[in-house]
Amino acid sequence: MREIQTIFIGSGDPGLIERTQTLSPTLQIISSRQLKENPEALSTIDAAYGWLGKDEVAQATSLRWLQLASAGVNGLITPEIKARDLIITNARGIHAEPITEHMFGMLLMFTRRLGEAWDRHKIGKWNGEGLGDRVLLLAGKTLGILGVGAIGGQSAKVGKAFDMHVVGLRRTGEPHEYVDRMYTLDQTHEFLAASDIIMNILPKTEKTMGFLGPQEFEAMKPGAILINTGRGSTVDTDAMIAALHSGKLGAALLDVTAPEPLPEGHPLWTAPNVFITPHYSGAHPEYDERADKIFLENLRRYLAGEVLMNVVDKEEGY
Repeated sequence: MREIQTIFIGSGDPGLIERTQTLSPTLQIISSRQLKENPEALSTIDAAYGWLGKDEVAQATSLRWLQLASAGVNGLITPEIKARDLIITNARGIHAEPITEHMFGMLLMFTRRLGEAWDRHKIGKWNGEGLGDRVLLLAGKTLGILGVGAIGGQSAKVGKAFDMHVVGLRRTGEPHEYVDRMYTLDQTHEFLAASDIIMNILPKTEKTMGFLGPQEFEAMKPGAILINTGRGSTVDTDAMIAALHSGKLGAALLDVTAPEPLPEGHPLWTAPNVFITPHYSGAHPEYDERADKIFLENLRRYLAGEVLMNVVDKEEGY
C-alpha cells in the first residue's frame, strides 16, 4: 500500500474529482484555482494529475508521483528531477488513432492533390488540369516509421492496409507485427535511404534534438516525403528548407515546427511543397476522457502498491 494525503488535479471536472474521491475518501484534493490562490500548497502535495512546470515540480518537495495528461514530457526532466524519488507517468497511447489519421490525411491530401482540387472547387469551376497527372500511389511504396511506439505501431498497421512496405527505426530494435523490417539507431541512414515516406514521431529528448540534420536529409531518397508529428526540435529546420529547395526532399507535411509557433514571415511558410497544421494532430473529442481513465487506473494501482502504467524512463526522457 502507498499512501496519498494530498493530490493536485489540474482538471476542473467535478465528475473526475468525485471519482477520485471515491477511490480514496480521505484524500485532500487541491484544484488549479486553489493552487493559484495559495502557491505554498505546492509543498504539501504527494501526487499530481495534470501539467506542472519545472519550477512548480521543484517547489513540490513532497511530490512522489506525477501523472501527466500528455504523452510528451517536453523538457520537464531536469538533472534535479532525475535524482528525485519521483515517479512520472504519462498518457501514452491515447494519441495513436488521431495522430495516425492526421498523418495519413496530410499524406493523402498531398499525394492525391486534394488541397488543389478543393481550391478549384471553391471557385465553382470544373478544372482537372494538372491534377490527375501529378498524383502519387501509396500502394507499393516504402513507409518508414521513425519511432515505433504506440503511434508508430498504429501508423504501421494503417500503412499495411494501404499495401505499403513498412520499415521502422527504434532504439531497441525490437520487432513489431506490422513492421516488415526494423532498423536500429546505427542504421539510421540505411533506414532513411529505404523510405519513400518518413513519418517522424520522435519525442523531444536530449538525444533527439536535431536528429534529422543535413547528413540525414542527404541520406534520404530523392523526392522523399517527410511527415512530422513528433516534435519540431527533432528536425534541423534550416537543413529541411535547403532540402526542399534543392528538390532532395519532395515534401514536408508538418504538425510541429521549430520554432513553434512558427512566426509570420518565416521561410518555412513559403518553402516548396510544405503543408503545416498548427500542432493539433493529437486532438480528438475523447481526449480528456481517455487521459482521465489512465489517471484513475494509475491512482488505483498507486494506492494498492501495484505497478503503474506508462512509467516514463527519466534517463531516456520518454
